[in-house]
Amino acid sequence: MNILIIQGGSNQKLPSGEETVILSDQQSLAKKHNVNIEYIENQKGVLKTIFGLVWSFDNYNKIVALIDRHKPDVIHFHTLVPYLSLSVLYAAKKKGVKVVQTLHNGRWICIEGGFFRNGKYCDKCVGTHGVYGVIRGCKHNRAVSFLFFLVNFFARKSKRLFSLVDKFIAVSEFIKDTHIESGFPVNKIEVINNSIDVNLKKGGDWADRVGLAFAGRVSTAKGAEVLRYLIPIVHRHPFHIIGSGERLQELQLFCNLNKYEHVVFWGKQRNNKTLEILESVICTVVPSQCGESFSMVAAESMSVGTPVVASNVGGLSDLVLNGGGSIIDPQDYDHFGKNVLLYLEHPDTAKEAGIRGKEYVLQNLPNEIKVEELIKVYKEV
Repeated sequence: MNILIIQGGSNQKLPSGEETVILSDQQSLAKKHNVNIEYIENQKGVLKTIFGLVWSFDNYNKIVALIDRHKPDVIHFHTLVPYLSLSVLYAAKKKGVKVVQTLHNGRWICIEGGFFRNGKYCDKCVGTHGVYGVIRGCKHNRAVSFLFFLVNFFARKSKRLFSLVDKFIAVSEFIKDTHIESGFPVNKIEVINNSIDVNLKKGGDWADRVGLAFAGRVSTAKGAEVLRYLIPIVHRHPFHIIGSGERLQELQLFCNLNKYEHVVFWGKQRNNKTLEILESVICTVVPSQCGESFSMVAAESMSVGTPVVASNVGGLSDLVLNGGGSIIDPQDYDHFGKNVLLYLEHPDTAKEAGIRGKEYVLQNLPNEIKVEELIKVYKEV
């Protein structure tokens, strides 16, 4: 089978988890099929960017050219909005190629994209066409929000999106449920969780494990306030913070002023280095304040036998409860601290939770299982 994977935006701009999923899919599929990946950005310039959200002749022609070059049996789009418009789907339709799109987030139903507003989880637009996001200016300001609203409103209200995409893949039950509640056809959405390459994850020796870790964007949405709260509480234990983001310098300054030498800031790291750190600690904290669709950090932490203390939002709840760890009200910082200390001060308890999490990943999330589910969807369309 010839498979063409297309991602809106460049790979340098992608969230690390999303990029990991795309490359993992390519490597797994390529064992038995011909797979190509293309990254397509919107045009440069203010006017081209604005109009490109609605329609882009350049990207329409790019898709036509890519189809002529690769001759795919199916095109698998990942994130479309805000980088690409319906024009790329019309191009595939014109060429008679079937289309699958992965719903990594809530961009078709939430203007902000991550179910996040004013520092907290927000699902006010689920079940609507997103007008609350315009009123509140969830995408920087009301003018930009209104543009995103128009694009999404037309795509869904006219049902063009549903006629142009043959199958949607939701990365979690949370994503599936929120999209169905917002008008997506039930028979067009299939849940396929992101996969893990379990062959590369061994899990560190528990006798050598110390401290805790956070990996991801250091931002308010990902729980920077919780990290700031936890830093003094876990002062007897190494705290590894992996990633960059708009709140990173603030946390570094906070640690410098208070002489918190137990915190190690790694900056952005490659996936193999992140895994090396995750398998050396007693627990991982995922204190997201936004609606996580499927947390690759949580899944990868579980894959190396490291339990997760995570927020009870989005797709995190099912993942962590099915596996190993604890879920906490995202605004209950004190509860976060108590659960983290429970694992740090009782490694045997953490180890038991880690074993459960690893077993869940091995049984449910290996690449081999997920790639077969993908192929099944391709064949169906």
